[in-house]
This record gives sequence, structure tokens and C-alpha cells, in this order.
Amino acid sequence: MQPPSSVHETRLIATALAGLAGLALAIGLGRFAYTAVLPMMQADQGLSLSAGSALALVNLLGYLLGGLTAARFRDQAVWCLRFSMVLIVASLAMMAITEGVWWWSLWRLLAGVASAWVMVMISILCLPLLSPRPALVGWVYSGVGVGIFLGGSVCLILVLLQLSANWAWLVLALTCAALGGVVWRQLTPAMVHQHHSTQTTPNAMSTRRVDDRRLWKLIICYGLYGFGYILPATYLPAQARLLLEDHWAYGVAWPVFGLAAVLSTGFAASVANRLGALPTWTLAHVLMALGVLLPVIYPHLLGIVFAALAVGGTFVVITLLAMQQAHQYGGSQAPLWMARLTTAFATGQILGPLAVIFLQERLMLSLILAAAVLLVTAAILFEQWRQDEKKDLLADKPDALGR
Repeated sequence: MQPPSSVHETRLIATALAGLAGLALAIGLGRFAYTAVLPMMQADQGLSLSAGSALALVNLLGYLLGGLTAARFRDQAVWCLRFSMVLIVASLAMMAITEGVWWWSLWRLLAGVASAWVMVMISILCLPLLSPRPALVGWVYSGVGVGIFLGGSVCLILVLLQLSANWAWLVLALTCAALGGVVWRQLTPAMVHQHHSTQTTPNAMSTRRVDDRRLWKLIICYGLYGFGYILPATYLPAQARLLLEDHWAYGVAWPVFGLAAVLSTGFAASVANRLGALPTWTLAHVLMALGVLLPVIYPHLLGIVFAALAVGGTFVVITLLAMQQAHQYGGSQAPLWMARLTTAFATGQILGPLAVIFLQERLMLSLILAAAVLLVTAAILFEQWRQDEKKDLLADKPDALGR
């Protein structure tokens, strides 16, 4: 028989893996599978970049709606999570068996709403439960990269097999169903209650005075980051398809993006331990800006790969840091601040496809604008860090990942 401490540790690891699976399903696949399938839809269904941008915009509107409504369901987090996973699986499958932009818009809208709900519910459930082992929080958010890598790899294989986008949607729906089974079995109401009953050490940060002004500033930066990253996160494979002659080469960009996201959380932990949360967040924005500009400066396969590494290696880190800031500084209202972050992020994302449409599909000009926005937010974050130092807040708070 295992000692109680060993059993508790096993439960924490199982919770982290369930959170990983949930974010892989909702964000890595439910949200970002479209990025990998978009060039396939362009190739075999004649989807234009403007129509593709419209579908991306509808999905982002759904994500915004999900962010606005997520806080309403925080007391029924497990049931909201389960309903959202079912909705995502169904919406991906329906992309394969229906035709036309109007139908596709409906399914992408529903997927967007459900993806935001899962992001908030996983954060609400897993961050408090994993407070004894903050390092495991990085596992949870690496699920985004795991899902992106899975989705990109599936689409790359299907491209090599010369199969259509419809096959991609079906395979991705089945993959989400498998991931959802893991989450469904682990994150049950009884399990969550049992986890809470074993928590004997209160979260020190939960008693910290809530600094609304500071949190709103971070929310603004997080929202603008949504605009800055959404262009490469949506159009990188499509951009690679335009730049590269080999029909398979553009499919490499998205798995590389996902792999960088998976590996980034562990590296970010060591950086954040040395620098702190806001300096790490600032550095991530600068690196992402460089990644956004790389395909503009060097429009070749190597530029695309390095862009995938730079953007993929920073966007999960930024999400992790932002959610932990809400958890640490939001007090008893932390779930509400997490929902606000998600709403701001969704609002920023909507501006990306709108910029492409407004600029008449001039993607390179849109990328330059996105990089500029990221550099501006980096300056804001840097200034906030300096203010934190002046207030001597760094002296009494743990490192960025809660260690």
C-alpha cells in the first residue's frame, strides 16, 4: 500500500496530465487545428485568404464570447468543462461532413466558445489543486503545444498521403475524443473535492491585497499580445505554403511551432527563477516580435522554421505567466481575473484577421504591425517591472512560476 504522501503526489501528477490533455484538446486542436488545416482547405476546396480570415475571425468571436461568459460557470467548472469538450469534438467532426463557409462559420464559432470555457475551467481547477507542486502547472499549459504538435503532425502526414481537409477534420475530432476521455475520467467532481480536502497549506498569495490597477495593466498587455501573436499563429502554415515550392514543406512549420511550445515551459521556469515574472514576460514579447518579423526579413524555409520556434516558444510561456499573475494577485476573485484575461486575449485576437482583411490581404504589412504592437507591450511590461521594484514587491513574492 502506498503511503499517503505518495498517493497525493500521484494524484497531483494525474491532475496535471489531465489539464495537459484538456488544453491540448481545446486550444491545441479545437482552436489551432484550423491553422494547420487552412492550407489544405485552400488547396483542395479553393478557400481564399479572405474567406479563411473570416472563418478565423468567427472562431475568435466565439472565443471572446466564451471569455465573457466563463466566469458565470466557475461554480460548475467540471460540468462546464465536460460540456465544452463534447462541443469541440462535435464541431470538428461537423467541419468534415458539411460544406460552405456559413456552416463552417457556425462550427468554428461554437469551437471558439467552448475553447475559451475549457481554458478558464482548466485554470480554475488545476492552479489551486497544483499549488503544492507549482512546477506541474507548466505541464498543464504545455498541453497547448502538445495539441498543436499533434494537429500539425496529423495534417503533415495527411498532406504527404494526399488526403483532403475533410479527412483531417475527422482524424482531429477522433484525437480530441481520446484526449477528452482522459480529462473526463480524472477531473471528476468527486476528485476535485478530494483534492481540495487534502490541501493543508493555504496559498500565501491568496491573502495578498488585490492591486486592480496593476492587473488591469497586465490585462491590456495580454490583450495586445493576442493581436501580436495571432497573425503568425493563424497564417504561418499558409504563409509557408505561399513562399515554399515543395508541397510538403509548409506542413513542417506547425509541428515545429507546437514542439517549441511544449519545450518552452521548462526553459521558461529557469529563466523566470532568475529574472522574475515580468522581466521574463517582457523578454518573451521581444522574442515573439522578432519571430513575427523573420518571414518578412528572410522569406525562406529557414526563416519560417525560426519564426515557428520564436513564436511557438514564447506564446505558452506568456499565457502561463499571465494566468499565474491572476492566480497570485487576484485573491478570492482570481477566477474572475482569469476570465478577464481570456476576454482581453480574445479581443486582441479578433483584430488580427480584421487587419488582414482591412489591409487587403497584405500579410507582410500586417506582420510588421503585429511586431510593433508586441514591442510596445514589452515596453509597458518593463515599466511595470520597474514600478514593482520601486515598491519593493519583489522582495516578498515567490518566483514567476510560484516556486
